[in-house]
Amino acid sequence: MCKNAKVLLLVSALFAFSMGLSNIFINVFFWRETNNFMVIAIYNLIINITTPITFIVAAILSKKKNGIWSLRLGLFIYALFFALILYIGNKGTAYIYGLGLIDGIAAGFYWLPFNVLCCDFTSTNNRDTFNGLNGGLSGLAAIVGPISAGFTISRFSGLTGYRIVFTSTCIIFIVLVLISTVFKCGDYSGSVDFKKAFGSNGEGWKTIRRATFFWGFRDSVMVFLINILAIQTLKKELTLGIIALVAALITSISYVLVQKIIKPPNRRKSILFGIIGSFFAVWPLIINISFNTLLVYAIIDAFCLPFFMVQLSSATFNVIDTHEDRDKRIEYMINRDMVLNGGRAISVSMLILLLLFFKNPSTLKFYLIFLAIMPLISGSILRRIKGVL
Repeated sequence: MCKNAKVLLLVSALFAFSMGLSNIFINVFFWRETNNFMVIAIYNLIINITTPITFIVAAILSKKKNGIWSLRLGLFIYALFFALILYIGNKGTAYIYGLGLIDGIAAGFYWLPFNVLCCDFTSTNNRDTFNGLNGGLSGLAAIVGPISAGFTISRFSGLTGYRIVFTSTCIIFIVLVLISTVFKCGDYSGSVDFKKAFGSNGEGWKTIRRATFFWGFRDSVMVFLINILAIQTLKKELTLGIIALVAALITSISYVLVQKIIKPPNRRKSILFGIIGSFFAVWPLIINISFNTLLVYAIIDAFCLPFFMVQLSSATFNVIDTHEDRDKRIEYMINRDMVLNGGRAISVSMLILLLLFFKNPSTLKFYLIFLAIMPLISGSILRRIKGVL
């Protein structure tokens, strides 16, 4: 791998560590302040709507210069986001939707160039290796984050622990902005091809879009929903941090394992194993939400899901390569993330409607079943793709 790819792995690992420190506990922080699922769901919906819109702005900026500028801006806005949380303090709930807007903008400016640079700095020969290492290193970084944050929050009364965690995260993002100056990348030049950005772009890409859309239903919605259900049951951030630590450790091992043992002839089997395991991981939570069932879910899901995710990521970039449209990779990333966040937004909207019409908390368990089915649909679609698996 080239130097740029190695630096990108470092950025990704530090980003995962900072998100491990704070991202799990952002929703918990707002839950502690509001005790209202609806507010948290709307906050996440704003992020999911804002992110793809920001992708377009990030694409225009990237086309004028290159992806590094947008990446740097995203990292800076993340630092600003956590600085604002620190400044607002326990009044944050009054500004929660504004903070969701900023979080979505930061995500848009970061993830578009990150995905494009992953494509730029790798090839079909080393992409599985890069994705496997990226998942493994990010997993290792995420091992330390949640348990450190949970321990810190539990050690201090009130919001002091949260302030320490958010301050640390803000500093890491400032460091990441500085690291981003190491990248060397030529200017892309040109303008955004909106036909590519919003079109179906051939049968292979249609398949990627469908698979990504259904994956989006489960993606971030499952994470924040289970975190809130967990803190309701466990009451302690440290216990949630322990479960996150176990999950991150297993995830990192699983990513490395995928990279080592899954070769091109076995990619479809890898997808099947990942989606079936992810489906069954949720069922202990349907029966009962406790420390034991949360731990079982975390272990099974963390081990199985990388077998699917590596293939989805690699197939996405490989389709772009087979289309010989590498100069349109920004447009492809807009296209992909539009459907990804579309799935997320629809999923959160459905959750909001459930919360509006059904006051019984047990309805959330039925929604978990719905979310568990989504990877089965996504993986089944992805396995049909030809030429890149």
